[in-house]
Amino acid sequence: MKRTSLADFKLWPFRAALFAALLLTGVFVASASGQTTSTIEGTVRDANGAVIAGATIKASGNALSTERSATSDSNGAFRITALPAGNYSVVASQSGFTTRVFDNVELTLNRILTLDIQLDVGTVQERVGITAAEQLLEPTTSSTGVTVTPRQIVDLPVNGRDYLDLLQLVAGVAINRQANPGADNATPVLGERGGNNNFLIDGYSNKNTVEGGPAAQFNQETIAEFQVLTTGYKAEFGQASGATINVITKSGGKGYHGVGSFFHRNDAFDSSNSLDKTKTDAPPLHRFDYSLAFGGPVIRNKVFFFGSSERITEKRILDFKFPETGSAQVNQLIRDQETRFDNPSRSFETRNFLKFDEQLGQHHLTQQMNYTNRVVREFLPLSQSGSLPSARNDTGARHLLLGFGDTILLGDQANPFVLTLRGAYRGEPSDSRPSHPDAGASTRFSPFSSFSTGTFFGDFPQITFGNPISPSNLDQKYSSVSASAVKLVRNHDLKFGWNFLRTKVDGVEFQILGNQLFATVSDFATFGPVNSGFFTVTTAGGLTPRDNEIHLLNNYNGLFAQDDWKLRSNLTLNLGVRWDYDSEFVIKRNVSPRLGAAWAVTPKTIVRGHFGLFYDQFRLGLARDVPSFGGADRRVVQPFSYPRGFYGVPTLVVALVNHSLFPPNGLCVSTNLTDAQITASGAPCPFGGPLIGIDRLNRVVASGHAPIPANSVININNVQTLSGLTPEQFAAQASAAVGRPAGFFFFGPFGALSHAAVPPQILP
Repeated sequence: MKRTSLADFKLWPFRAALFAALLLTGVFVASASGQTTSTIEGTVRDANGAVIAGATIKASGNALSTERSATSDSNGAFRITALPAGNYSVVASQSGFTTRVFDNVELTLNRILTLDIQLDVGTVQERVGITAAEQLLEPTTSSTGVTVTPRQIVDLPVNGRDYLDLLQLVAGVAINRQANPGADNATPVLGERGGNNNFLIDGYSNKNTVEGGPAAQFNQETIAEFQVLTTGYKAEFGQASGATINVITKSGGKGYHGVGSFFHRNDAFDSSNSLDKTKTDAPPLHRFDYSLAFGGPVIRNKVFFFGSSERITEKRILDFKFPETGSAQVNQLIRDQETRFDNPSRSFETRNFLKFDEQLGQHHLTQQMNYTNRVVREFLPLSQSGSLPSARNDTGARHLLLGFGDTILLGDQANPFVLTLRGAYRGEPSDSRPSHPDAGASTRFSPFSSFSTGTFFGDFPQITFGNPISPSNLDQKYSSVSASAVKLVRNHDLKFGWNFLRTKVDGVEFQILGNQLFATVSDFATFGPVNSGFFTVTTAGGLTPRDNEIHLLNNYNGLFAQDDWKLRSNLTLNLGVRWDYDSEFVIKRNVSPRLGAAWAVTPKTIVRGHFGLFYDQFRLGLARDVPSFGGADRRVVQPFSYPRGFYGVPTLVVALVNHSLFPPNGLCVSTNLTDAQITASGAPCPFGGPLIGIDRLNRVVASGHAPIPANSVININNVQTLSGLTPEQFAAQASAAVGRPAGFFFFGPFGALSHAAVPPQILP
């Protein structure tokens, strides 16, 4: 029997109340969504300040054929709700008074615009302008943030055509150009990690809930405006303790409008800022960006469309600096190896968007599709800007968003019951793989000038080349539905909602291959990276292909209720509570109260205050390598490998580590002495016990077969020719030759003779 705690009983009234409220909406499944419409409200008075009841206020959209009317009540108050963001003409009229027309009223996203109207006695019509300052003030909300307007999106230069770069206009947002895009420290807000932000597109979730940060990119011509709420936002916004970026896209209008653009960027006016001070010219760069957007009516005053398409191609030479080791020979060896991998980075990106709007009676229906596809060849993250060309990756990602929405006005159209329903699907496959698999695993090379110098890690600085990861892929699928209901009851603006988001992730985790190579410079030049000396490959990954598979699933639910209570004409309280739940992250502390106040001291002075608890959504990327959540089952394995038997080992690391791993008589391998020379000189292991000569394994041959020539490469492909023994026989006899049981030696990484050094360990 399941036990019920006192905390459970305390939550029952709250849960029951929310559930009852949600039943009123008529839906039972709903995604993290935010308000995408706005409201115009105010009071109608005469020249003496007396309220005017029965005045008609009509708001007409300049783009969509949105036309809504309201009548002022006995207190002169009026309210027109559920208006899409955009520019409006507002007309106020009453018998015996002048008719006032307010042109170009800009109604921005998710706000309540207060428009107090004065009507004079008379019969003429008067046009009134609304200043930008008046429209920017929001006297009814306690949250802080900024709305980036359509004019700013069009006029401000954005390098790279990434609309999210306009976040730099928001106080408290820091764009870190030195961080990888999408990383936690790329766009911190008020000290919160960038991955703790939430991203909404027309009320649909656009957040990467696996790794955090934004998911799909959008053509900049598609974005109408977006609002960045930095703190104190209402209970309808969840899944974030940082900022909420609430974006709306453009819609077609009454007339046909289109725009085409072409952007080109190159290195003609660039200056050199290379890591290599010997490079005086800027690296070559060519970027082309073609864009087209068009919209208009399909059926006059009923059905509208908007579409856009963009193609971006870029080719650039990546900047890096060859390491300086203090040895001209080593420097040249690295240059000879890496120059063939130094190809230009090339990227190809396509962005397509299509949206339909229908005004059908009391319904405003929308359907939209956004598709992006990006492929990058020779990608180099900023965090690896100093890496050699062999470390680069090829990446690819596709994003498909299908969204459907319906905003319904029920009852009295002057004060309707507003029901908003949304559903969406997102498919987002991505993959990554090394650009140069022929370069081998990531190798940290410790170069030695000879076999008697450098002791452990060589007498030249270490160099790292090659790519440490194997190919990987993720297929993320998101399904979401949301429902909310809004109703003005006297001076209470009530809103309830239920959000649902299902995240399903399948894929293959990458394996980490990190090689530590110890070799002399001359051997490296003669035999190449694999066979030049002793190496140890650290592998982090599944012991079987099945262990590398990722299968994650999370169902997120959010319930909220809020009340914007206009306590006085210039004082509004924002009250709310939210409940968040992730199926893969069961926790009791998931109730978020929200309390705020906005006080309009004067028409141009607003005092705000707020308190609240905010929870992030469970980031599935934290569990991608935890088997109990469906993540990959990874182990760390580290063998020691000897590609030329015990020849070519210049480091005492082998002797030191093996001596500690296999007491009492460790596998202490000499760096330059044969068994005969050790017997003649009586040389001991420097760490105690007997010393093993470099030719010990060369005498492991079939009866009557000649010894393996000194310094020969020995691997699984040629060992039978060299020794007369099968690979299994050679490994067993080699184990016995060093006093170890059968199975001690095996043919491991790159086919080299190996033995286990570190037993498999769970990661993480």
